Amino acid sequence: MAFSYARLTEITTLPTSAGAVFTNPANQTTYIRLIVVHNANTSSEEVVLYNVPDDSGSVGTAGETNQFFKESLSAGETVMFEFAAPGLVLEDENDTIQGKADTANKVTIQIYGGKE
Repeated sequence: MAFSYARLTEITTLPTSAGAVFTNPANQTTYIRLIVVHNANTSSEEVVLYNVPDDSGSVGTAGETNQFFKESLSAGETVMFEFAAPGLVLEDENDTIQGKADTANKVTIQIYGGKE
């Protein structure tokens, strides 16, 4: 399969409990290069993001050992994570990027990168 850069997820919002924002499909290696998070709420939101490996072929569980970001974002604040090449590498089917926020449907997330 040829390598191409792409929008890996449509803009979406984070739930209040950790949930998959991007799930790596079968027979694909994905390179996460940019994640954009925006707090659209009128109050601050604690945002937590996870890089969760698969669990014997199924979606794994988010926890402290796979957390890579936890911070309170002010109202209207945007944070961009740019990962140096090769980025966060998701190799196995059902490797995921998961996230959560204090209030559902208030914090948006977008993920960009490459896939092959």
